[in-house]
Amino acid sequence: MPFIAKTAPIPSLADEHIRIEERPMYGGRDIRVGSEVFLWSSETQGGVGLWGKGTVTAIDPGGPKPAITVRIDQRVNSGNFGLIEIAPHRDSTQDTPIVGLARKLYKHAHNKIAGLTNAEAELLQQNFE
Repeated sequence: MPFIAKTAPIPSLADEHIRIEERPMYGGRDIRVGSEVFLWSSETQGGVGLWGKGTVTAIDPGGPKPAITVRIDQRVNSGNFGLIEIAPHRDSTQDTPIVGLARKLYKHAHNKIAGLTNAEAELLQQNFE
């Protein structure tokens, strides 16, 4: 299962590994070492939306917010994919990948680690090709 981590902007990306501590929602507790993770920085906190993807290399499950270490494998190649693109779909009742992303990322605005459907991951993957 692929995942998405929505976080505050990460100030320095000098290292190719980042540590993320966010609450698990929408199946986020199922994350495992080896899981694919799309990386999203919250625009309401000064971020850019989707900015990269990586692979979980370590998990510290202690506490209410598991800490995951992610190796950054790829950064977004083209344009931005963020709040402007998904906000109009936030309250839709349709069952489409963009509606699912809008609900997971902005219906409950918390930063989080969330599970994705394969269709949602495919939609995000288009930003890396």
